[in-house]
Amino acid sequence: MEKSILTSTPVAGFPAMQTAGDPARPPLLFIHGSFVGHAAFAGWLDYFGQRGWRTVAASRRGRAGVGPARAKGLRIADYVEDTLQVIDTLDEMPIIVGHSLGGLIAQKIAELGRARAMVLLCPAPATKLTAQPVALPTYLPMMPRILTGRPIIPGAGGCSTIALNAMPVAQRPAIHQTLVHESGKVYREMIFGSYRIDFARINCPAFVAGGRDDRIVETRLVKWTAQQLKVTPRIYDGHAHWLLQEPGWEQIAGDVAGFLERECVATEGKITRIA
Repeated sequence: MEKSILTSTPVAGFPAMQTAGDPARPPLLFIHGSFVGHAAFAGWLDYFGQRGWRTVAASRRGRAGVGPARAKGLRIADYVEDTLQVIDTLDEMPIIVGHSLGGLIAQKIAELGRARAMVLLCPAPATKLTAQPVALPTYLPMMPRILTGRPIIPGAGGCSTIALNAMPVAQRPAIHQTLVHESGKVYREMIFGSYRIDFARINCPAFVAGGRDDRIVETRLVKWTAQQLKVTPRIYDGHAHWLLQEPGWEQIAGDVAGFLERECVATEGKITRIA
């Protein structure tokens, strides 16, 4: 096994992990989803760092010791602002990789013209995030808190059923123990689709992927996002929402690496699209 090359260094005041890499390549900025922090991307940072990419993943407000406690009162716009603060510390415009809610944030960053390219993994859509029948027993107990904007966190059983259903059963409790509270206001924005994206303003290359067995962002919604971006989505059989660590995640990371090599070429600090 290769030795990890990750370093932990705060970025823009947020706890973060980084890897050094080829300065001729733009940095990869990883944007995490709901209920987790930057450490969720540790394996991906190491994977790309070992392959010569400069990488960084930072937590946002409401977790990892940065207030408000339990993300109380935060909105998606706050998370976009946090992400822009991280981007402002980089020496050049990054390629952004977003998972789940991080995928929705990534879309806004691209809309603002702050991304050279983007990779969306099980992205929350800029439309209603409707609950699948299998997820209702997990969501319904949290709905009063979501509707009133109070902090939420799923129980171990619900997390196992809708988020970790493609993970080995023995590994699920340890992952659940790392979860943190999420803002009910943020989740309310997602389920009602009130946080919108102007797709006409996005002109960077995009890679969109989802898991066939995702019980949070179903395949239909992954395809919807890809359609807005005019790209063909990758839907991975045997994978669900937590494809960051599911068995075989390296294949997905490899496809992302191929996309970056194929679509993005570093030339004098610039990224150009290959026809």
